[in-house]
Amino acid sequence: MTKPDLPLSLSGLAVGFSGAVPERKYWTEVAQDRGILEFVALLSGLVLKYGGSVVHGAHPTFTPVILRQAQQQAPSRKNKAVTICMSQLWAKLLPAYDRERFERESEFVVVSQVGEGDSNDSTVRNASLSAMRRTLVNRMNVLVAVGGMRHEGTGLTPGVAEEVELARQRGIACFVVGGLGGEAAKVAERFKLDTTELRNGMSVDKNAELLSSDDISGCVGIIFEHLANHRHALLHGPTEGRD
Repeated sequence: MTKPDLPLSLSGLAVGFSGAVPERKYWTEVAQDRGILEFVALLSGLVLKYGGSVVHGAHPTFTPVILRQAQQQAPSRKNKAVTICMSQLWAKLLPAYDRERFERESEFVVVSQVGEGDSNDSTVRNASLSAMRRTLVNRMNVLVAVGGMRHEGTGLTPGVAEEVELARQRGIACFVVGGLGGEAAKVAERFKLDTTELRNGMSVDKNAELLSSDDISGCVGIIFEHLANHRHALLHGPTEGRD
């Protein structure tokens, strides 16, 4: 890893984590969940330690890990270091203890559901999650995709695919970690022939490694180094051609 310019700071950078532990039937490794969660813990911890913030869509496999890292790495921040976005479709069912924890430990943003009904209605579910994801992506400068539910044959929209597309429409940098499986692995295939579409400003070789590698520490290092060295550029829009 190239040593970034000092002093190292990610202040002002809001890093979105898109993903989840995928359905077990799609695992390609016995402990695939452990690898994905280790990646989330390592990268979110570094982002928070160096003054950045984390944005996530309240998936129950990632949220506890991210909030734990905030407790460890940013316990005395004046402003909350984590933003959690959730559709009212699920927020209205939250136990009081969980809601209180989210409100205490994060900026908890509840987005109105779209349509009548509950999460068993795929039309209401997809529309409500799309609304939440638009709010989510609007609160980040950078998106990191890893893992993710695939929802094949269910009629449900995979969150990683939609969030990556929304981020690209906004012109913000996307980093897709494909080698750890899940929907991110499927999304990664789309960009292997043209990594400039990710708008992250990294070299073809570095993007290629992210898109296919299962080396957790290596992928974390690539992303963190780029965030550290290009914070200003990432805060101010697309980064094509840098690095």
